[in-house]
Parts: sequence; C-alpha cells; structure tokens
Amino acid sequence: MRRPFSIADASEPSVLPSWMAAAGWYVIGWSGDVAREAVVSVTAFGQDLVLYRGTSGDLHCLDAHCQHLGAHLGHGGRVAEDCVVCPFHGWTWGPDGQNIAVPQGRTSKRRTGVWPVCERNGIIYLWHDVEDRPPQWEMPDLFDDLRDEYPTNGFWDAHTSGCHQYGPLTIQPRMAAENVVDLTHFRHVHGTREIPTLVSYEIEDFSFMTKLRVASRGRRSGAKEREDTVTLKQWGVGCTYTRFSGRDNVHSIFSVTPVDAHRSILRQTIFLERLDGETDEARLARMNAVASVYPEDVRIWQHQRFVEPPSLQTDEAALFRALRSWLRAFEPKPGDYGAA
Repeated sequence: MRRPFSIADASEPSVLPSWMAAAGWYVIGWSGDVAREAVVSVTAFGQDLVLYRGTSGDLHCLDAHCQHLGAHLGHGGRVAEDCVVCPFHGWTWGPDGQNIAVPQGRTSKRRTGVWPVCERNGIIYLWHDVEDRPPQWEMPDLFDDLRDEYPTNGFWDAHTSGCHQYGPLTIQPRMAAENVVDLTHFRHVHGTREIPTLVSYEIEDFSFMTKLRVASRGRRSGAKEREDTVTLKQWGVGCTYTRFSGRDNVHSIFSVTPVDAHRSILRQTIFLERLDGETDEARLARMNAVASVYPEDVRIWQHQRFVEPPSLQTDEAALFRALRSWLRAFEPKPGDYGAA
C-alpha cells in the first residue's frame, strides 16, 4: 500500500517551529570563508541567502534571489564596489537592499531582503528575527567578555587553532544550550573523574552564564598551580562562549544555527593559548584533544528528543527551569510573519 502523502500550494511559505526560529545572533561561518569581492551562498532558517564582501572589505548579507526574475546571486553573481550584480541580467543590488542599476532600463522600486551581520574574533554572525526588529544586542569580543584573573601568553587565531563544522543534523539549538546548566553530563558523556561543582551563575536579558569548578588534571610543566574552572556563557539561543582556565587555557565558541524546520549546522571555534617553545605537532595534538570533546555532545543531541516537562532531580531542577524560561523569551509566538 502506498504511504499517505500531502500536496501543498507551491506558494505556501516555509513553516518553522518557534524553537527553530528564536531571535538572536547565529554563527553562519568564519571571516576567512568570504574573501574580498567574493559572493558565498548560505542557507539558514529556511531561507537562501548570499554573503558578499565589498571592495571596502565590509561584509553584507542579502536574500539570495534577484527580484527581477529570481536568479540566484550566489551562483555567478559578482561584486561591484559594495553591491552585488545578478549574473542573469546584470541588475545591481546595494547592501541596503535597494536596486542600484539596471543595464537595459530604469531601476526598480522593489527591494530585496537584508540580514544584519557582524564579525567578531574571525567569526561571522547573522541576526535573525521573524518580527524584523533590528539587533537587540551586540555580540561581544570573546576575550573581553570572558576575561578572568589568569594571565596567558595570548591565543592562536581561529583558523590556526581550529574551525569545525557538523551537519546539517536534526538538532535543536535549545537542546545544545542546556549544556551550560547540565553538570552531570560532564562525567557520563565526557568521562570526567567527578561531576563539576557550580560556583556561580548570572542571568541577564541576553546572556546566561555559569561558572563551574572541575577536578584538576594536574599541573603543566612550568605553570603555576591554579584552580581549574569552566565558564560557559550562553548568548541568546544559538551561541555559547566557553572559557577553560587552569592547567590549560582555551577559549571556544559553540553554535547551533537552524537550516530549516528540522536541521541545524553546528560550528565549533577553538582558540588555544600560545605556549612558549611548543612545536607545531604538539599544538596540533593539543587542538585535536580539545576538538574531540564537542562531537561527544553531538552524538547525543542528534538522537535526543526535547522532553517538556522534563523529569528532573531536585538538585538540578531550579537551574534547568530558569534556563528554559530564559530561552523561551527569544522564541516568537506562532503566527504569520513577513510581507503578505
């Protein structure tokens, strides 16, 4: 017997669950992915987009399809100053979405969609909000945001240390965000000797931070004895800043960016501390050791179901519930959005 199926009108817009459409900044790549005067295709939140870097070096993001006859600007389009030119008929679109030039006629009043983007620490962030509000906060510099009392020798840049991408996978951003309050998983997923201890937490409008004390892994040769801590700071639903301090000093950014109604792309960006006299081989081994931790989470998330309400232990309930309540504030109410 043939399985049942349904047919929808071709003009029906894509439908995103509220938990896959939360407002906020999301990582969509790294700065090195978009060279000067390059045009790059991106898919996020069920939308086809193009990133392009103008001759000035500024980065812009527009809806991918030309408003003339629908050609994809990311497949053959080119940059002219700070605009992008359609490969089909040469229509030129500015970074503000306006039609700048039409070779064989007058410019159109039709505008194309504009998506705010910013670059921090070699990472490209995209602002998403179905209500079309401007960015509600700025993404901070990672090293300023999670600065602590431990001096370091500085850090290798992202492309030297490690940029890793996974997916698309059937993972919801809100599931990954719960890592910032899930102390027990460190032992069962990552094999730590002990479950970390919560030192403190801080909830603000756009960020949720926890600081954990972890079992010491011993002293590195020549390093001062210091307490091992992990600070995790969730910025909106899609991005987690992490600072490992102690025997090893590592900064990282974990992100989960929806591609469509069911799947997300996960990105891990690692910044390793520079160590005096370290060989390239030793640095690579250290980077691989750090990079191997995140896939352990990914293997769980891609088969996980979000349980609501969850059955929580008494000692974890308050923090989980506080985080879930905070995350829901970024989700839009179900409904129709955008131009009619």
